Amino acid sequence: MKRMLVTLLLVALTLPVLAQEDAPALVDTQVQSVALFKNGFGFFTRVGELPDTRGEVQIGPLPPAVHGTLWLGWDQGVQFGNLRSRKVPGTATRGVYSIEDLIRANTGERARIRLSGEGRNEVTGTIVSFSKPEAMPPRPMDTSIMPPSGPGVLLLRTDNGVMAVEMHRVETVVFLNRQRTEVPTGAMHAAIVGDLREPAGGAGVSVSYLTRGITWAPSYRVDISSDDSALLTTKAVIINEVEDLENTRVELVTGFPHLEFMNVISPLAQREDLASFLNSLYSGQQEYMRREAPAMAQVAMNVPMEMYGMGPMPDYGAPAVGVEAEDLFFYPLENVTLAFGETGYYPLFSQRVPHEDVYTWEIPDYVDEYDQYRGPDAQQRQIVWHSLRLTNETGMPWTTAPAETMQDGRILGQSTLNYTARGAETLLKITQALGIAAEELELEINREPGAQNVRGNRYDRVTVQGTLTMRSHLDREVTVEVKKTLTGEVQETSPQAEVEKLAAGLQQANPRSRLTWELPLPPGETVEMTYVYSVLVRG
Repeated sequence: MKRMLVTLLLVALTLPVLAQEDAPALVDTQVQSVALFKNGFGFFTRVGELPDTRGEVQIGPLPPAVHGTLWLGWDQGVQFGNLRSRKVPGTATRGVYSIEDLIRANTGERARIRLSGEGRNEVTGTIVSFSKPEAMPPRPMDTSIMPPSGPGVLLLRTDNGVMAVEMHRVETVVFLNRQRTEVPTGAMHAAIVGDLREPAGGAGVSVSYLTRGITWAPSYRVDISSDDSALLTTKAVIINEVEDLENTRVELVTGFPHLEFMNVISPLAQREDLASFLNSLYSGQQEYMRREAPAMAQVAMNVPMEMYGMGPMPDYGAPAVGVEAEDLFFYPLENVTLAFGETGYYPLFSQRVPHEDVYTWEIPDYVDEYDQYRGPDAQQRQIVWHSLRLTNETGMPWTTAPAETMQDGRILGQSTLNYTARGAETLLKITQALGIAAEELELEINREPGAQNVRGNRYDRVTVQGTLTMRSHLDREVTVEVKKTLTGEVQETSPQAEVEKLAAGLQQANPRSRLTWELPLPPGETVEMTYVYSVLVRG
């Protein structure tokens, strides 16, 4: 055993590990701004200063960027060469779980180590490094490279030289100066490395990239306690799973961005080999985002009207001045501090907007895609919704988000407030209107068998008359908005309805239309709407 220890000591003295090349100079960059989309992506901008030296510098580690979005910029006069990406250890840490972890965390510290086995079993020195073999894929066409194996080797600098010890022989470790209890997670990240050809002390450098792992989720509260206007209050929740933010400018993006390669990771991130990258690139060439993601499940609530304790209602002040860029709107938040893994709550604004109570009834189409008529179910109750018509006078678009409606401290319901441009109107459902009864009836009043041949199929032309009835049991006059979608040619409506030709079904035998009526409904009264249309149905 003594002979083995001496041999290890002599071998260690000749190890080239200590003759490592000089490490690159680290460029400290800080996150200056982040633009957050609602689909889990954020556009980061980092800034920093270059060192007053020439030679190799390292910018990073950086999160994995979306392909085509990682860009470097530097002040005029800076001369960079040989820019490339390199894998480096990440900055994230965790607690120690083993002696191996302790040794990794305390590289550079003096320690007294007890070893198993006979003979000399205690050594004192400074921990130089601990390395554990990792499987390495062979290079193409080279099958001679065997993956390394073994328990891992600890290098310890003693008074007599550098000693190499197999890790499985370490029984106890006593640190003589200080002890760190956090160890890097071992996750590797990409950094950008380049050669400064001339000293660039004080010159600025910037990095921008789009990456996954951070998002914002808006929500609204609409208080209709006042008859004159509704108080619209908005907040944002930010979920951060990328990195720490400290005094960072954050912009919340409203709109429908087109991010065609958002599922393709940049090759600079070194997460995939060539074949995997090319495969991702090919499959990523399509439109992944045609709409903003729906904002959470809709919930319609019938809540007992019992008075809650009336605490202070949210009032977040006037909205900040945002920035409009083409079809996107950027709402600013200044000095955001949010650590990795945290979720932040950010009040945005409160502002009064015009509102109107509207009772809405939507009746679906009864002709399917095969030109077969499927009449209404006589047993199904027709639902009329008590809704709010809100006018956006806030000077910024409203993004799609859940919205709860309140009155005098009571919650009336929750639904989705859809994207609404500045100056536009939108309808927000509150609850089912049990005080209004609705009935519909469709009758066939004429049929022409085999009236038309469409693509080799014989169709009957059927004339249908529909009647829609709404009866009020309320004690006040309300406005009702009725929408009926139908397949066929509209012939007449009474009272006169607004008729919209829809693009749906362009390849079918029949056109599609939507009829809209908006009428007053006095208390205790009944309103009736009729329509007649002809439709081609398969005989």
